[in-house]
Parts: sequence; structure tokens; C-alpha cells
Amino acid sequence: MCCNISRLLWAACMALLCLVFAACNKEAVISPDEVPDFYSLPQGNQPYDDSIVSFHKKYSSYILYRFTQRDFSYDFRGSISGTAAVANPAYIKSTLEYFRKECMEYYPDEFLIKTMPFKILLCAYIDTIGIDRQTKLPAPPKRAQTGFCATNSMLAIGWADSTLLLQSPAARKRMRGWMHRSYMQQAVASGAMIIPTEFVNLTPLNYEAIKGSEKLYGILEDHYSFEVRENALWDFCSYVCAITSRTKEEMNAAFLNPAYDTRGWARKKYDIVISFFQDKYNVDLQAIGNHP
Repeated sequence: MCCNISRLLWAACMALLCLVFAACNKEAVISPDEVPDFYSLPQGNQPYDDSIVSFHKKYSSYILYRFTQRDFSYDFRGSISGTAAVANPAYIKSTLEYFRKECMEYYPDEFLIKTMPFKILLCAYIDTIGIDRQTKLPAPPKRAQTGFCATNSMLAIGWADSTLLLQSPAARKRMRGWMHRSYMQQAVASGAMIIPTEFVNLTPLNYEAIKGSEKLYGILEDHYSFEVRENALWDFCSYVCAITSRTKEEMNAAFLNPAYDTRGWARKKYDIVISFFQDKYNVDLQAIGNHP
């Protein structure tokens, strides 16, 4: 009798253990948590707001024309100096069209999806570090320095006001170079783009040590870092700026001329940058500069 009771208890315990084991191993239905938006879109109810929302869905990038100083100044890795004023509502549409036509249209979607900044701020002006020390390039207008600013996660366009429409064709070409420069600065700083090793190998480790001999190293600008301090990035972006704002003939007459490029390093760097964009992204960077 006791034996039978023991067997019954043992069977009951085993059945209970099986039920517990089955319950513990039953996988719960896992559903991904929704990642909350960092910013609320749309910011208004104008026709261009629909395009901004569509832009965010496609590129996971926020276009903001209403923002705070913190949105402008602070980045994932630090902060920058200067201030930016929010866009003039009357010129948001024209600024969006300017960015699309003078920047986005030159690159394939695959490239844009990979490199688009986390946020794009449309500003009436930007009061921050410009390129006034970059004496080898034309001086920018004083009103907003270059009119562009980039960090690891942001591209700020400081032409969302009436002054954009007043720029001459020559000025707009210079602006185009500054915009492409800032776009690539952000892309490299964020890790979405890596500067080719061949270019890095031609970049001096210490700019101060070669002061006065910049031409020998194919340097187009006085080195003046912004929030990103790597010399190779500054050097690389200076070529992007020069190429996208000049025709090939203008490049040959200026930086690729033996009178400037005394050792041939500027030509080497130019060829590396052109080949890099052509081979990796199927982008003819010089064709951008050749465009009116």
C-alpha cells in the first residue's frame, strides 16, 4: 500500500515538474519596442511639411526649421560654439529646393540613405566658425561665414532667408562647395564614410611642422579644425569643397597648376578623391564642379 502511494506521489511530482518545465520553456511572443521619435514631425501644416515627413520616412533624418540652441550646439560627442537662428518661414520651401537641387540630386539614393545626417537644421543664419583663416580659398561673405555647419550628426544650412535668392551665380557655386564639404564632413565624422587610406598617407600628421611648405604637401587651405580635429578629414573636405565649386579647367589653373603643385601632391590627392567617389559610389565629383 505504501509502495503504491509512493509511486502515485512520485508520478504526481514528475507530472508537476513536467508542467513547470514546459511553462518555463514556452517562448513568450516577442514584439519589438517602438523607438520614440526624437523630434515631432510635422512641425507645421504647410505643403512643404508633407515633403519633410516623407524625407524622414525615406532617410530616417529629421529636417527641422524650429529648433533650440541645444539642438544646434550639442552633439552625441560634445558641443560646438556659435549660434543659429531658426528659418524664416517664407523661405523654407526655397531652401529645401536648394538643398535638393544643389546637393542631393548629384548622389544616388544608396549613398544618401547611408550618409544622410541624423538632423538637418534650416537656419536664417549661422554665427559660428567660418573659413576666414583658409586664405587659399575665396573669403566667405561676412554675414554667416560659409553659411553651413556640420557635426557628427548634424548639417546646418544657414541660408533659409531672403539672402539665398540674392546670391550671384558665382557666389552660389562657392556656396555649393561649402555645402558638399559640410555634408562630407558629417558623413566621415559619423562613420558613414571612411577616407581612403591612400589619401590619409599623404596627409601630414603635424600641420605646424610644415608651416610655410603647404604647397609641397598639396594642402589647399590653412588648417583650422572645427569640432572634428583629424587633419585628414580637414584635408579631404577641402578637396571636396574645391572640386564641387570649380570646373576642371579652374582646378587645373589653380591648385593643379605646377606653379602651385610644385611636387605633384595636389594632383595625387585630387586623383584619389575623384577615383574614390567614382569607384565606391559611382559619383563623378568633378561633374558637380563643372555644373553652372
